[in-house]
Amino acid sequence: MKENKTIHVIGTVTLVTLFAKLLGIVRESLQARAFGTQIAADLYTTANNNTIYLFTTAAYALCIAAVPILTPRLRRDRKEGYDTASNLITISVVLSAIAAAVWVGATFVPALADRLWEGGGQEAAQLAGYMRIMILTLPVIVLTYLLVALFQSLEHFVLQGSMSIPYNLALIAFLAVFAGRLGVGGYVIAVALAWLLQLGMTAPYALKEHYRYHPILDLRADYVRTFLKTAVVTVLTTSIFLFCYLQDSAMTAQLAGSPVSAFYYADKLFTPLTTTLVYSISTVLFPQFSEKFTQQDRPAYLRYIWNMLRGTLLLILPMSAVLAAFGTPIVKVLFEGGSFDAASTAATGSIFTIYALSMAGFCALDLLSKAYYTMEQTLTPLLVNGGVLLCNWGLNRLLGPRWGGAGLAAATAASITLGGAVMAALLLRGTSGVKLMPLLKSGAAALLMGGGLWFVTGLVLNGLEGKAVLVAKCVGLGAAAAAVYAALLAVTRQEDFRELLAKYRGPKEQ
Repeated sequence: MKENKTIHVIGTVTLVTLFAKLLGIVRESLQARAFGTQIAADLYTTANNNTIYLFTTAAYALCIAAVPILTPRLRRDRKEGYDTASNLITISVVLSAIAAAVWVGATFVPALADRLWEGGGQEAAQLAGYMRIMILTLPVIVLTYLLVALFQSLEHFVLQGSMSIPYNLALIAFLAVFAGRLGVGGYVIAVALAWLLQLGMTAPYALKEHYRYHPILDLRADYVRTFLKTAVVTVLTTSIFLFCYLQDSAMTAQLAGSPVSAFYYADKLFTPLTTTLVYSISTVLFPQFSEKFTQQDRPAYLRYIWNMLRGTLLLILPMSAVLAAFGTPIVKVLFEGGSFDAASTAATGSIFTIYALSMAGFCALDLLSKAYYTMEQTLTPLLVNGGVLLCNWGLNRLLGPRWGGAGLAAATAASITLGGAVMAALLLRGTSGVKLMPLLKSGAAALLMGGGLWFVTGLVLNGLEGKAVLVAKCVGLGAAAAAVYAALLAVTRQEDFRELLAKYRGPKEQ
């Protein structure tokens, strides 16, 4: 794929992914309206968290592990790449089927449900029944993500963001029409069956690329060990913010005056916004990493990775600053109402504001981890992300008792940012030609713009606006801030910004 088209592809993937995320928000809203907080809904949440939520995390890790294996083989020879894909699919689906069978058997042991649920025996049995249905989705989820890896390696980047669209639409239709009659039990079945729609989204790509699955089982292939090792490490690296958030939530429950729900809603807002942008960018760039690594020597490859990271942070840094400046207004517009009062908005907004400052570190950890995977190196990402968790644990105990929820959020933001900086230093150490000045210019421009926006926001927003007026003011201030950021980049002659402008001003391809 030509470099001057990359930004357009990233924009398309981001918009498609954002649309899918918005549908997910609609689905969750209808789910809350349909089932509320009744016991059956809590049982569904517990079953989902201990099955499908874990499955998608593991399957996404398999997808990331497969891309650097498939991409160079597909470039060399399409048949070799397809055979490799079929082998990885067979191994993964067989292992997932075995795991699912064991998992289903475990649900018949009363002690398992009792550990997950502190209610009565009847409720525990109902939970076990929900889990058995959801466990059956594991092989389907694994197969879906392995096919996503294959087609992503063939530069079909929209698939990953779009595959959940029919899934969400189907569940929205169920909640709107059948939820009252079929209840939570029917919804559990609908969720499991809806995963077949996500799998079905891969069919047009298989037809277009003439891919036919052929059962191949070769455990001795030279890439199998790397694939499995990378997948295990990736479970940690792709879920680093989740694990930090869980640490924050666990400790805030021990602090007086720090509501756990504030962290819950801040996470529900921060994670979709961040992953939509960061994962859209990495989805497009990741296969290019493999191509560049096979074509260039190590120093040239590392300089390419650094340039890509700089270019990505050119966009991430101002977005982080804007989200931090508008943290509380965003929470007010999206959540305030009913039991979610002004105090809830203030508590959640302060945590979201601090979380937003970790976007650059989150982006660096994600992109640089994938750069390591391309080189078939997994130890450094594992150690760095493990260090992030350890640092967050320590800072939580230092800052939490002093500053409450804000201190816990600051611990997470600091830990993730430090982790991104450490991983960049480890990856690029000893590499000549690495330019720091463009990143320093971007960071300075974002800092000045964000500080100015925060100051002006305090003057313009009085806290008494209606939601419509608040949105209008924030949009206007955000547009002005973007113009200031661009002007600062132009004045400082920031290299990545000038290169981006040159691409748009250049002649279009015929």
